[in-house]
Amino acid sequence: MDYWSVKRKIKIPKLGFGTWQIKGTQCVKAVKKALEVGYRHIDTAQIYENEAEVGAGILASEVPREEIFLVTKVWKDFLEFREVLLSVSRSLDNLKTDFIDLLLIHWPNPQYPLEDTFSALKELVQTKKVKHIGVSNFTPSLLRKALKIHPSIICNQVEYHPFLDQSHLIRTLKKQKMCLTAYSPLARGEVFKNATLKSIAKKYKKTVSQVALRWLIDQENVIAIPKAKTLSHIASNFNIFDFQLNSEDKRKIKKLTQKNKRLVCPPWAPSF
Repeated sequence: MDYWSVKRKIKIPKLGFGTWQIKGTQCVKAVKKALEVGYRHIDTAQIYENEAEVGAGILASEVPREEIFLVTKVWKDFLEFREVLLSVSRSLDNLKTDFIDLLLIHWPNPQYPLEDTFSALKELVQTKKVKHIGVSNFTPSLLRKALKIHPSIICNQVEYHPFLDQSHLIRTLKKQKMCLTAYSPLARGEVFKNATLKSIAKKYKKTVSQVALRWLIDQENVIAIPKAKTLSHIASNFNIFDFQLNSEDKRKIKKLTQKNKRLVCPPWAPSF
């Protein structure tokens, strides 16, 4: 397993397991399987409506809680000071845990002052219910504003895959000693249709998803959280630590990126 770390104070597995759209018994089994094959970074969110199942999967795996880097997110409608505290209390109950390793603001919401939201997040850290704080779907300008309020943000989780150029944001995060966590790292299945990725996968005798994920985590401060529902895909996505892409193939993949190839753009998304 590869890790992202800053001065050894924070250590996050560079490959995590995403749980968006996985619910019920399937989610319990998927999380349990992910931990059994070696994942130690599990990502969920309040809005996914599967925190209870994620918690059950963690318990079923028998992997010690201290070995798991658990991430959840506060939904955009719960960013008022008291709502943050109440919603995170519910998350802790659902996840069956005493603490969250990384808590993210899921989407920025201009209706709520960031100062109030971060005051609540800071209180959660002080009471040891949360270890680290981050954001998700923040533009570089919003990120700079957030850092002025709370300089200890460690992560920005955003859409990132071989077809979306995030180089500017990655550079910004690197300067701030922060990581980028890539959601939708397989571009919602679009990677499987690409001839360049197919060719590179054939060369290394790997799958297209393994090549795309390897390309992402090879970047210094990038973490990837692929979602998979089938047990075989969960295991396959984790099997990326036994090969390296050469410089030429990395450049070929980099050429696929475009400035505005966004697949996730809900009505409340900020203007990137």
